[in-house]
Amino acid sequence: MSSRALGGVLLVLLGGVVLRVTVTGEFLDYVRAGLRVPLLAVGVVLVVVGVVAVGRGWGRPSEEAPVASARMHTHGPAAVSRAEIAEARRGEGHDHSRTPGVAWLLLAPVLLVLLAPPPALGAFAAARGDGAIPEPPSETRFAPLAGGPAVPLAVHDYAWRAAWDDGRTLAGRDVVLTGFVTPAPDGGWSVTRTVMTCCAADARSYPVQVVGDPRPRVPNTWVQVTGHFVPASAEHHAAVVATAVAPVAAPAQPYE
Repeated sequence: MSSRALGGVLLVLLGGVVLRVTVTGEFLDYVRAGLRVPLLAVGVVLVVVGVVAVGRGWGRPSEEAPVASARMHTHGPAAVSRAEIAEARRGEGHDHSRTPGVAWLLLAPVLLVLLAPPPALGAFAAARGDGAIPEPPSETRFAPLAGGPAVPLAVHDYAWRAAWDDGRTLAGRDVVLTGFVTPAPDGGWSVTRTVMTCCAADARSYPVQVVGDPRPRVPNTWVQVTGHFVPASAEHHAAVVATAVAPVAAPAQPYE
């Protein structure tokens, strides 16, 4: 197989991976939901270009310039045949008529993503940090909470209010937080959610320490915590006193 055909195969596989994760919704583990249509378009283009490249390159020798034949004449009395040029290449150990076997290793990462896609960021990534809550954007304004006995809040919204607004808008209110369990070194745990601006590469974890629930929890399991604000033991950290903890199914969109 020529290098062009191999490149085409890689493009087809890569395009297939993009289409698969987009159609199944697995792409939400890596990028924002708004990128669904661009990803579909990219996947289709990769597959089409790859098929064309395979069709044009299959069975054809590589078009790379010969190494040993740069000084060979292909016209006139001193002309040499194609067979002689190929023999000269092989004699120097550079047979460009075939794709090097090592090039097939390029298929390994594509197949890995296709057969065993990595999961969304979870407790392992969150536990690598120090638990501090990133500072909210300067234009953030914390509006009063909506009415009701227990207000559902995004975990990062609660964490910002608790860590950077001293819990002023949380005082005296019950809230409901949904996230995954992140174990703490002291044996406790946090309800955590990851915020993604564009893709998983820029994601940040927002852990909220759960107080009053000594029961061991399995890392990465999703729970719904009902409770109320309590000051954290460290600056720019967040905590909540749990009055109820219930297991829930993982959401289709794991990021906030």
